[in-house]
Amino acid sequence: METEILGLLLGVVLPLYPILFMIHQRIGRYDEIVEEFKRLRDEHERIMEVYHD
Repeated sequence: METEILGLLLGVVLPLYPILFMIHQRIGRYDEIVEEFKRLRDEHERIMEVYHD
């Protein structure tokens, strides 16, 4: 009985694994883009403060 449940679980999860891995990679790339944007925004704010002072 436990073997059947394990087999069924693996049969469901394994086909989804490549999709989940792809989503994980895209989220990681999105996080990198967001961090870069924040860095550029902070740099822009510092430059504008110096320019307007």
